Amino acid sequence: MKLVALLTAAFVALMSPETVSAGMLTQAQQYSGLHEVKNNRRLRAALGINPARTPWCGHFMGMVARKAGRQPPKSYGIARSWLSFGAPVKLSYARPGDVVVVRAGRSYHVGVLSQISKSTARLIGGNQSGRVQLSYFSRAQVVAVRR
Repeated sequence: MKLVALLTAAFVALMSPETVSAGMLTQAQQYSGLHEVKNNRRLRAALGINPARTPWCGHFMGMVARKAGRQPPKSYGIARSWLSFGAPVKLSYARPGDVVVVRAGRSYHVGVLSQISKSTARLIGGNQSGRVQLSYFSRAQVVAVRR
């Protein structure tokens, strides 16, 4: 009985939002620098699509979520679909590892929060200048934070 309680407590601790969010950031960072053309074969194998021909920020996030033990939204390839991922978090409570959806003009982009300041959110994501990299977005562009 004690063993069951111990294992249950360990599972709950490991699956807490903090641990899962940190896992998303760690997974995303493993692909940092990969370019949609120069590293096409590796990204194509990981994402299941050709990143040189398809907008792929959502596909990248789907892969990251699955590798971190999370279930991506049904239409994960569409950045806007991440508005329904996990639980909503106020921007003022955002922390590294949270999923952030930003609006750039008429389109959406999704990435994992790496750092936040008074004016910017630094995201790591796919399809940021054709690669997996850290990019800065204005806090005013943030549409949603999800955990």
